Formats: sequence, structure tokens, C-alpha cells
Amino acid sequence: MQRFRLLFKLLLIVGIIILLLLPQAMLMGVIGERVGWRTTAYESIGQSWPGGQTLAGPVVVVPYSYEQVVTETVKDAQDKEKKFTKLVKTQEYFYLIPKQLAVDSQLTSSIRYRGIYQVPIYSNQIKVKGQFETQALVDFFASFKNKKVQFEQAFLTVLVNDQRGIASTPTLNWQNTKLAFKPSANLNNAAGMHVNLPDMNKVANASLPFDFDLELRGMASMAFALLSENSNLTMQSNWSHPKFTGELLPETREINDKGFKAVWHTSAFSYNVQNSINAAQNGQHEELLNHAVGVELLQPVDVYQQSERSVKYAFLFIVLTFTVLILFELIKKLRIHPVQYTFVGLALIVFYLLLISLSEHLDFKTAYLIATLASTGLLTLYFSAILKNRRLGLLLGGGLSVLYGLLYMILQTEDNALLMGSLLIFAILAGLMLATRHLDWYDLTNNHLSLKSETPPNNTP
Repeated sequence: MQRFRLLFKLLLIVGIIILLLLPQAMLMGVIGERVGWRTTAYESIGQSWPGGQTLAGPVVVVPYSYEQVVTETVKDAQDKEKKFTKLVKTQEYFYLIPKQLAVDSQLTSSIRYRGIYQVPIYSNQIKVKGQFETQALVDFFASFKNKKVQFEQAFLTVLVNDQRGIASTPTLNWQNTKLAFKPSANLNNAAGMHVNLPDMNKVANASLPFDFDLELRGMASMAFALLSENSNLTMQSNWSHPKFTGELLPETREINDKGFKAVWHTSAFSYNVQNSINAAQNGQHEELLNHAVGVELLQPVDVYQQSERSVKYAFLFIVLTFTVLILFELIKKLRIHPVQYTFVGLALIVFYLLLISLSEHLDFKTAYLIATLASTGLLTLYFSAILKNRRLGLLLGGGLSVLYGLLYMILQTEDNALLMGSLLIFAILAGLMLATRHLDWYDLTNNHLSLKSETPPNNTP
């Protein structure tokens, strides 16, 4: 009967651990909810400030048309087929990319707040220069004599994701002439800017240098689609936590606490520029923006990601703490009630709730320290009371503090988190096995059972 009572208590403790998985799951839900609120904050600021930007171009677009005879077959009222021919006029565009392109980007970032959430925005001073070679244009139209070229309608276009980000009217320096850009990319509904080019019919076999400056505003990310045979892109910023994105990483980069500098060198072979041009000629102008390189402005520490990773270790902390308490029950011949186990488990769970809420207002390091001190302080006092031994309470509280310190180290080394977590679990298991290797578990169990049987009932007069 006594052995059954011990087994029942162990099963009850296992049940408490399983029930504590519910608040752990609720914590994950809280983190997901807060991430959703942060996304809403981004979207809210995005309604009144340009979003992530991608700049593509410049590209010279030359309209042309041609006529062709088309034969069609129709059925008359007697269901007989009749063929007739008609002259169809087709309008298309030739896209000329620069031979050389150099882009210098000076990105100045700042923070906007929506409630407690921080959103990085920027103002980007962009200098673009390069040159077009018109030989490809001449060769294309020379091979199709029946094409009528509308040189007077030729224009230079630059595409951007969010046209609201163009802060002022840029000016194109073109053949010793200053030309003001106009809104829209002039390609169906594509956003951006364009400028009409004069006298394109007089520039056969010519090299056409150009340059323009642009102030482009945006939020969270900036990318460039380098539509050129040879391109150089230099990006500098005061943001010290960049994440480089796109199809090519920068050839050189420097990152420090004052910001970053990155340099890309690309060619038409680096990513297939011609495929993007072909897609644009077929009306898919968004393809011009898809092949880009750039940067995301990451938050220094994603507190929700860190909190989510820490919550995953809650089960380990609960199991380990309960295991130590069970050992103290057996070795020190103590009696700890299941309700007390429940309070200890809840105190361990509350640590993560404190961490999540504090990290929204303080830096993660400070929030983690406060949550650790609060949790271990409470548990140290409680351990001292239920174990009826202040020294054991301090020992357990100190051990828990060490575990929280090791967990913080794991959270800071994301690349090696799995390795360090595995080593921590192995070390804990090895420590428990070595510390209890000489214990006579049968004797401890019998002593614990006899302790229960000898405990006099609490009879109230």
C-alpha cells in the first residue's frame, strides 16, 4: 500500500509537469500575439511612410511598331469556313541597358515608434552615373527593316517599389542637357519615374554618358536591381546591424558600431539580366525588380525571437528542478506536497512571462537579469521554507541562477545554440548520475515509505 502511494505521488508529479506544458504553450501564444502587434505597427507606419524599396534601372525604352498580314478563319451562317486577311499593327518596346553603371548609396537611418514598437526608416542619398552604348539599338533595328521606330517617344525609366519615397524631383544630366524626371515609370502601372529623351535618332553608334541624384525614402530594407552589363554598387549607412540580401553577397563589407559599408561588382553574367529584359518586353515589368541585391535593417536584438527560444527550455528547467526536489525528499527524508511542486513550476513559468514583458521596455540583457533575480529570489525563499533548511534553499537557488546564466549564453550564440544546449543537457544528466551513483535507491524508497507510515496524524482536539 505504501509503495502504491509513492508511485501515485510520482505519477502525480509527472501529471503536474504535463499540466505545466499548458502555460508554456500559452507563453508561445503570447509571443506570437506580440509579434503580430509589431507587424501591425510596421504596417501602420507604412501607411504614412514609404515601405521597403527596390530601385531598378535606368533603362532606355524605345517604342517601335510594325505591320503584318494576319489570316483569320471564320464560319458564316451556313457553318462554312471563310478565310480573310487583315493588316495588324503591333506596338512593342526595345529596352537598352547601360554598358557601365555606378551607384553610390548613402543611407541614413533613424527610428520611428508606434506604441512600444521600433521601426527603422531611412533616407537614402543615391548618385547614379554610367553610359549607354547605342550599337545594340542600331543593330536591332537594322535587322528588321519593316519596323517603324518612334525615336521621338524614347524615354529613360527608373523603377521603384514605392513611388512615395521619391523625396524631390530629380534631374537627369544627358548630353550636356538637364532634364527633369516625371512621375511614374511610364510602363503600364509600374511605379517610378521617367524622362523623355530628345534626338535619340541622332545618336547612332554613340556613347551616351548620364548621371542623376535621387533622394529615396523607405523603411526596413533597400535593394538595387543592377540592370547593366557591368555594375558597381557602394552602400554606406549608419545602421550597424545589416543583413545583406539578394542573389549576390557584397564582395567587400565593413561592419562596426558606427555603421556599415558594402561593395558589389556585377556583370550581365552575375544574374541573368537579359531574362528580366525579355520579361519586361512581354509586359512583365515587375521582373525588372526581382533580381536585386541590397540590405535589410535588422533590429539589434529580436526580443521575441530570443524569448521564444528561451521558452523552449522551460520544460527542461521544470523537469530538472522537480528531479532535484524528489531527490531531496528521498535523501533528506522530507515531505513536499504536490501543491508545493505546482507553485515551484508556476514560478519557473512566470520567469518567461517577466522576460517577455520586460524586454519590450528594456534591453534584453537587463530584462533577463531582472527576471532571473526575481525568479531565483522567490524560489530561493520558497525552497528554504519547504526544505526547512536555508543552506539547501540557497544551494538550489544558486544552482538555478547558474542554469539561467548558461541559458543566456546559449541565447547569445545562435549559430551554436543546438551544440551548447546538447552539451548542457548531457552535463546535467552526467552530474545527476555521478552524484547519485552510490545511492541505494531501494533503501531510500523504503526509508521514505517508513517515514510516511510513522508520521503521526494531525488530530485536532
